[in-house]
Amino acid sequence: MTAAPMSAATPQVRNGVLTLSGYGLRVAVERGHLIVEDGVGSARRVGRYSRIDRDLKRVVIIGHSGIITLDAIEWLHRVGVTLVHIGRDGALLHVMARSAAQHAPLKRAQVLAAESGVALSLSLELVAAKMRRQHAMLDRLPGADAVRDEMRDRLEELAEVTTFAELRRTEGLAARAYWTAWQAMPIQIRRADLRRCPTHWTRFEARTSPFPGSKSPRRAVNPANAILNYLYALLEAEARIAALAVGLDPMVGLLHTDHTSRDSLALDLMEPARPAVDAWALDFFTKHVFGWSELFETGEGQCRLLPPLTHILSETVPRWARAVLPVAQHVAKELRADAGHRRGHVLRTMPRDHRAQRRVMREFTPRLTRETDPRYQPATVGRRQEVVAKVREANQRWERQSRSPMTREDYLRIVVPSLRKVKLKYVVQATGLSKASCSRIRRGLAVPHSRHWQSLAVLGTKMASR
Repeated sequence: MTAAPMSAATPQVRNGVLTLSGYGLRVAVERGHLIVEDGVGSARRVGRYSRIDRDLKRVVIIGHSGIITLDAIEWLHRVGVTLVHIGRDGALLHVMARSAAQHAPLKRAQVLAAESGVALSLSLELVAAKMRRQHAMLDRLPGADAVRDEMRDRLEELAEVTTFAELRRTEGLAARAYWTAWQAMPIQIRRADLRRCPTHWTRFEARTSPFPGSKSPRRAVNPANAILNYLYALLEAEARIAALAVGLDPMVGLLHTDHTSRDSLALDLMEPARPAVDAWALDFFTKHVFGWSELFETGEGQCRLLPPLTHILSETVPRWARAVLPVAQHVAKELRADAGHRRGHVLRTMPRDHRAQRRVMREFTPRLTRETDPRYQPATVGRRQEVVAKVREANQRWERQSRSPMTREDYLRIVVPSLRKVKLKYVVQATGLSKASCSRIRRGLAVPHSRHWQSLAVLGTKMASR
């Protein structure tokens, strides 16, 4: 077998992403190298990549015509390159990624999260984070004044939510108000192409589809919604990758119900990151002038995206990887803490195989030095030292004057379980410590100084009696 001849046009890896599109795609292995071919007609591109090419992190395939060999799948898996397949309509079809080692208590806690109440509390956190960020975006949207009060009211309603039905209703009403603020958003079309483009392409209009029998936004009829669909598909792929990296099952959801044709947990993890996608798209709409060569309309009236526009969008993958991984880590920590409480102790360790999670964290994280890392700037170091000194002084002063009436064993056995459902802000108020420290204390991952034990015990008792 001879190596594929190199074409003048070679697919480029940009931001760690190799995007392939067109008809008759081919992904194979020849003489130990990954060979890719894509394009349309005579405009073909051929690329060749070695196993030590560290720039390649994702292969994104757009379309439905072509082949990928078993050798290529094995090559990608061994090298650690994730394969993402997106349909021409922007739907996520397949993600092939490495997963962390299986961790039975974590998986069990994920499955039982609805019964333990953890699923509802985590869902409230994820939806609240999304709604707060959507509310913060209103100042940039043309129809903000008409929905600002309603968005604020829906945020306040979250404090009273006690069931999944109430949460879905509140989130749905907030989403309807939020997308109403987008309706008057203009979309720029080249003057020379205005006659060829449908009139409704020049406005956002609505997030829902106008097709009868289906209001799903998946069937986009204008460029704005087609781009959002495509970006959300990339975000969903990264959410699935992040879930696998931290040892979670992407299909077992918290807020989204289980469904055979979707990764429900990935959709949950996407929620706080969706406004980041919206913000990027909003910036893109204000700067980019669309041309007829980037878009086309199907016989049904759906709007589809064409290269190089799809390739530009694929280059945003590092943004969504960085946005969704912390969400997956937080969910895994909460579920792991719940699993520990069920077993009578706190699970303090991650699954043994950290490699998948470290790889996801490392892939698209900018490398910082001590000179560029904000944690090591003189002002930051000075403030941190000052805070640590004050805390140490308060601990020593308390030790000279008082003595805790409970032992460490009493604290772990009685107080830690009572803090499980206490809001983080109340733990901060009771201790005066940072949010990060209080978060670890609430989950049982850290034991505070004994001067805080009594106040935390009182706090846990008070919240339990409500």
